[in-house]
Amino acid sequence: MSSGVEPRGDGSGTSEGASPNDQDEPEGKGRRKARSVILRILSASFRVVVAIFVLVALAVVFSVSVLPRVTGAQALIVLSGSMEPSIPVGAVVVAGPVDPAEVEVRDVITFTHGDPAETEMFDPETSPLVTHRVIGIEETEDGALFHTKGDANTVPDEPPVPAADVRGRVWYHIPYFGYAQQAMTQGPTTLYVLAGLLFVFGVWLLGIALSDDDDEKPGGGPGRKTDRKSEETPR
Repeated sequence: MSSGVEPRGDGSGTSEGASPNDQDEPEGKGRRKARSVILRILSASFRVVVAIFVLVALAVVFSVSVLPRVTGAQALIVLSGSMEPSIPVGAVVVAGPVDPAEVEVRDVITFTHGDPAETEMFDPETSPLVTHRVIGIEETEDGALFHTKGDANTVPDEPPVPAADVRGRVWYHIPYFGYAQQAMTQGPTTLYVLAGLLFVFGVWLLGIALSDDDDEKPGGGPGRKTDRKSEETPR
């Protein structure tokens, strides 16, 4: 009597069942593929961030260094909050040369601050500079007097600013860049730290990329297994 069960011979060409390693291989390939996609995204993002950082740095350096030198303007660091919120503390203002006759109410000007009557050593070239807004212009026999006030101040500056003390009119300002400029002026430590962090991050990404390439090479990389039984030719 037939039992209804076909005998399983060695030459039947059928596999005796997938081994645990065979079942884990697709999952391992999926993890490597996901890691490869994440790596590519991180690498592309890193390149974009570095490119933006370089472009912004070049634009800022041109704005606060090259352009003022070419045009005769001054790049000054704001040390007080008298012009907030228009110009915050730590900003760099670029004040270009201006004819006092062209200054108008609402303009922000840079001028020397000091009273010649208070000291015999007054020097308009070395006196502290102030950057405030013009709120009024008074014409006198000796020339124009500019009444100024900081946006955050409650009272106008005293005394009014003579036309001879005007050093420039503000063209533009870059918020908070003064802090970075001071750090670079006092020493390159901050710059070295940032460069070091970027270098370490770049090496880390490169190491992951090389490791991932090795895993994807045929016959290479850990976890690659071959089912010898499935490759045998049925006899």
